[in-house]
Amino acid sequence: MQTITVVIPVKNEENNIERCIKSVLWCDKVLVICTGTDKTAEIARSLGAEVVEKGKSNTDDFEELQRNLNWANETAATEWILRIDADEVITPELKAEIQATLHLHASTLQNSPIVAYGIPRLQNFLGTFLTGGDWAYDRLTRLFKPQFCMYEPIVKVHEQFQVKGSIGYLKNTLLHYSHPDTKTLMKKFESYTSLEALELEETKLSAFLKLLIVPPYVFLRWMIYHHGYRDGWVGVKAGAMRAYYDIMLYSKFLAKK
Repeated sequence: MQTITVVIPVKNEENNIERCIKSVLWCDKVLVICTGTDKTAEIARSLGAEVVEKGKSNTDDFEELQRNLNWANETAATEWILRIDADEVITPELKAEIQATLHLHASTLQNSPIVAYGIPRLQNFLGTFLTGGDWAYDRLTRLFKPQFCMYEPIVKVHEQFQVKGSIGYLKNTLLHYSHPDTKTLMKKFESYTSLEALELEETKLSAFLKLLIVPPYVFLRWMIYHHGYRDGWVGVKAGAMRAYYDIMLYSKFLAKK
């Protein structure tokens, strides 16, 4: 069996961290990189995790997050890293699949070109797991050999994960409790759109046209092409909120022009 470190970057996640850590205690090491100011670090230590506290603040800084994850890659003492967020959970089925996959790499797949694995993610939106919509098609590269992977370039939002090798794909899902209520959702949208607006390279005209065109397109893509209708009124609300994200984004960009 090859060894594995779980890396969990956190900022003020005291409401989520226990559920997350308990789902990965089967791993060889649980490393929590804490940049917040609440009791997350204290809770993580009480559960047996190794905690590193860096750059503590209450402001979202995704550039710092990427640098911290690169540091974890560079200092890893295990063959594999499993990167998850505090609002995510490894299911028993995914645990078994990861263990079986690493067992294969230790025996029959020693010379495999696969250095990372994508994991499907099941989104919990306001208490309901979505079966349709854009988020239902998440496939995130979260299990990987650290020497072949890094976050590059460092960007303000929507991290760029580079893999030097082949990527395989697991079947079982990672549970994501990212939007437990509207308040949490809007807080994330405010933070993400403010940062993303700084990176947009648009003219005032193109941004205005996208403000008119992109939100309805996103909603229709969510509902029709990605089968958001399967989730009924919850799917409609999720699709509408995803479209509202782009309204916020282009509105903020135009307000600064």
